[in-house]
Amino acid sequence: MVTSLVAVALLLMAVSPALAQPAGAQITIAPPAEATTMDPGRSTQVLTVNYFYNLYDTLTRWDAALRLQPGLATSWRNINETTWEFTLRQGVRFHDGSPLTADDVRATLERNLVPGKTVVQPGFASSECVQAVGSTTIRIVTRKPDPVLPVRMAQMGAQILPARLTTDEGVKELARRPVGSGAYRFVEWVKDERLVMEANRDWWGFEGKPPAIERVVWKPIPDDFPRLVALDKGEADIITNVPPDKLSAIEAGRATRVVTAPATRTVAFWINATQPPLSDKRVRQALHYAMDVNSIIKNLYAGQGKPFSGGLADTDFGHNPALKPYPYDPARARQLLAEAGFAGGIDVTIFAGSGTMVNDKALVETIADMWSKLGIRTKVQMMEMGARARMNNERTTPPNGLLLINPQSTLLDADGSLWRLFHPNGFGGKFWVGSQPGQRFHELMEQARYTLDQKKRKALYTEATQIIHEEKPWLELFQEVVVYGTSKRLQFKPRPDYRLIVAEMTLAR
Repeated sequence: MVTSLVAVALLLMAVSPALAQPAGAQITIAPPAEATTMDPGRSTQVLTVNYFYNLYDTLTRWDAALRLQPGLATSWRNINETTWEFTLRQGVRFHDGSPLTADDVRATLERNLVPGKTVVQPGFASSECVQAVGSTTIRIVTRKPDPVLPVRMAQMGAQILPARLTTDEGVKELARRPVGSGAYRFVEWVKDERLVMEANRDWWGFEGKPPAIERVVWKPIPDDFPRLVALDKGEADIITNVPPDKLSAIEAGRATRVVTAPATRTVAFWINATQPPLSDKRVRQALHYAMDVNSIIKNLYAGQGKPFSGGLADTDFGHNPALKPYPYDPARARQLLAEAGFAGGIDVTIFAGSGTMVNDKALVETIADMWSKLGIRTKVQMMEMGARARMNNERTTPPNGLLLINPQSTLLDADGSLWRLFHPNGFGGKFWVGSQPGQRFHELMEQARYTLDQKKRKALYTEATQIIHEEKPWLELFQEVVVYGTSKRLQFKPRPDYRLIVAEMTLAR
């Protein structure tokens, strides 16, 4: 199987070389917020992760159709049920000129095994140790059989670093001046103004040919109107977080267009359910019955989205199509609040980072307004993205607080979404007792993580998603659609995983 994957990858690279482009070809990408760090172990926020996938390489990688392909590893195989062996690509160098070795891979992955060292540790928790076998081979020993280990090597946080930058002192330098082996090198980062990358002329991809785009400028533009103006004037080639009510104007533009794709990302809120009233599942259920999610999708997102329940997008293995999202039912919400002893209402606080997603402020205000009609008194607190990232990474959402998130599947599998998030060490694990050892949900997810039988894994996830559906340990809204406004001079196919990988882009001749 791996041999065939290598052949397919080589064929794809052979027929998709970087086209001849104007000398010094440059594009500008305008997201609504800037990066929070250059350390791939310290953020899973989609805007920041996009930088990582251009600056760094991973052992395996997703192609544009989300098929697993070779990356820094040219092949992989099972030695036994708990040992995977990866053969490393030869001749790869980091941007500082140093050769990429098995020790660099070992050091990077070992860092991800230590609780507290990164925010991605739950995604690598199935691994027991990483061994460098000579300079060209890595072995990863898992605690139990891991059916998705090769996929984990393409996920967030799997970007390979020089070993010297994986130490406590090294990561401080890395956060400011990244050194990877990816298609683009770091040039400069001017806070709140721009982050600049240039093509890595020595990159191994595309048969050793450099990317078609020579230089990429990431220019954060927080407000929607200036971002739209930048696209219209040709000052930006891609804008993200496009206001839904502006899609038709972009599509009608002389030099602009809209591109979309179904997404692997969902919209939800962490709920700190450690104290009453939100520790009562009836109250959490009431929050859902008190929201008209279909109206939110129609009015705030131009119909671009689909309500979901059970914790998983339909792109993930383990998705349970039998689970239907809670309908808008104010009477049922009132009844549940009364049954829980809160007929007089409750007080909650919603936190959101400005730029987390399209219409985020309008979203939280709309929900607060819906809830207010039922005595759910809601305080809205918007934050800058750095503060939001700290609240998320440090798991400091206050009791009876909710934090807007739009988590993305890292593995196209429940282990890389639902369990990554609700593992005891995950972003939401400490907020819900069901995540803890001894609880049925914990037992189901751990069994599935170490089961090679796909039918058995599916059955385990079916029960686990039913628990999420009933317990509602987080506030579930909808599955997203990827939407970009782009210049017509830029050619690329949007990815369902929201990755803006500039090496996959070309400019029209």
